[in-house]
Amino acid sequence: MKNKRRSRGFAHERDLVHKLWEKGFAVVRSPASGAKTRRYAVPDIVAIRQGVVLVFEVKTIHNERPVYIPKHQVDKLLEFTKRAGGRPYIAVKIIGVTGWRFIPIGELEETRGGNYRVSIEKIHSGLRLPDIISLSLGNKLLTDYTSGEGS
Repeated sequence: MKNKRRSRGFAHERDLVHKLWEKGFAVVRSPASGAKTRRYAVPDIVAIRQGVVLVFEVKTIHNERPVYIPKHQVDKLLEFTKRAGGRPYIAVKIIGVTGWRFIPIGELEETRGGNYRVSIEKIHSGLRLPDIISLSLGNKLLTDYTSGEGS
């Protein structure tokens, strides 16, 4: 059962790789990011477009619920991002409910145990693929203009 779940998870990662590639990114998926590479900071997906490096830890779920991320996964994402000069995101897809949502690493909530959580509200309000494309091109989002500054 666990292998079947992992296989489906890999299929969703490949789906995201395909979508990013179609949008003009050079994309690499690390097939063993969670396996025996713990001593290296290897994220699930790295996407590069016009010199902008985006780094993703990918999570898929079947029900609308918060997503929990172990501290070591966030740490490796941050370490890789620091070395690459990129922007870290948690990419979340609620299968059958939402498309991909991208949550900037700074928006994660730390749990009492030192791990991290993405609330269902954060997932639904997360960035979408067009937002990620726009940001990679150096554009601002509409919310950058409506976030309360100057209003």
